[in-house]
Amino acid sequence: MDGSSTSAVPAIVSVIETALTPVFLLAGTAAVLNVVSMRLARVSDRANDIADLVIHGRDANEARREQLSYLRRRTLALEASVILAILSAVFTCLSTMGLLFGAIREEYRDAVLFWFFGAALVALTLSFFAFMYEMVGAACSMMRQIKSDKLQRRNVYQSDIG
Repeated sequence: MDGSSTSAVPAIVSVIETALTPVFLLAGTAAVLNVVSMRLARVSDRANDIADLVIHGRDANEARREQLSYLRRRTLALEASVILAILSAVFTCLSTMGLLFGAIREEYRDAVLFWFFGAALVALTLSFFAFMYEMVGAACSMMRQIKSDKLQRRNVYQSDIG
């Protein structure tokens, strides 16, 4: 073993350590994708159930049509969140590969790594905003439903008394 091969070891270790940072971001992005895609599946199933009721004429009132429209907007927000999270994961992988390929060729493309990693963070942030939009919408819907149920119970109670 000559002296030049032992001096390369710290440089290789440094590259591996640097490449691990995006890998942690990738693991977090995968967790976000899991949560958002499970929520998307539930909202989509509910939208399909309501659509079946509306299309086949069973209980096809204005409230169901409004609920279907609302569920479609939620689905769109969740789909946007999934796409942006996947885009973030792709940019994270590209930045990691850029680090590794740059180490192999013994040159770093700092600007390329900056843009890939920056794009990953921007896409993940936008994914969070889309998810937050859907969550706020779901909370508002729940509050409307609670208010509607409360009014309905009050009307039933008053009709029983009267």
